[in-house]
Amino acid sequence: MLYQIGLILILIVAALLISKRFKSNDENDSLIFEDEMSEDELNELDDDLS
Repeated sequence: MLYQIGLILILIVAALLISKRFKSNDENDSLIFEDEMSEDELNELDDDLS
């Protein structure tokens, strides 16, 4: 019984560690709002889109 509980806990910890690795890769894709951007950055984006 304790053996099974131990295996389940190990699987849960492994799943949490794996999910943190995937989540840390997504942090670089965070959103930046227009209000937080400088005028130069906005102009550069406009030039890239045109």
